[in-house]
Amino acid sequence: AYDVILLGVRAYAARQDLATYNSRLLDYVKNGGVAIVQYNTPEFDHNFGPYPYSMTSNPEEVTDEASKVQILDPSNPIFNWPNKISEADFSGWVEERGSKWMKSWDPRYHALLEAHDQDQEPQKGGLLYAQYGKGIYVYNAWSFYRQLPEGVAGAYRLFANMLSLPKNPSRR
Repeated sequence: AYDVILLGVRAYAARQDLATYNSRLLDYVKNGGVAIVQYNTPEFDHNFGPYPYSMTSNPEEVTDEASKVQILDPSNPIFNWPNKISEADFSGWVEERGSKWMKSWDPRYHALLEAHDQDQEPQKGGLLYAQYGKGIYVYNAWSFYRQLPEGVAGAYRLFANMLSLPKNPSRR
C-alpha cells in the first residue's frame, strides 16, 4: 500500500483513466490514504474530489511570485510537521504563486492559504484540505512544479510536509 498518492499537474487532462477510475482514488482516501492532487485544467471541474467544488472555465491564478501570502489555518498539520512553515517560506518563489485555483468549494474543504495579485480579490482556492473518511484529500494549485526545480527552500519544506501527512503525529 502507498502512504501518499500524488497526482501530477493536469493529470486529469492527460490521463482519461484517472477520470474513469476516480472512485478508486476516493476509496483509497476514505480508507485512510492521503491523495494530493496538483493543479488541473478545467477538465477537472467535474467534481472528482470527495466534495463539490467549482473551478469554472476561467480558473483563478496568482501570477505575482512576490505577492503576500497569508496562512489561514496555522494549526493545520500541513504547516507544522516535519517543518514549521511560516510566511517567510514563501519568499524567493519564481514566476508565479499558482494557477487553476478553485473559485468555490464545499465547506468540508478548508482553505489553508491566501494570496492575490494587485487589484485582485483575495484568492483562497489554491490549497484545499479535506478529511474524507479516514483519509485526507488535498487540492494544491500552488506552483511547486516551478519552485522545486529552482531549489526554492520554502517550497521544498512545504512539499515535504504534504508528503509527510500520513506520518504526521497531529494529522486530523
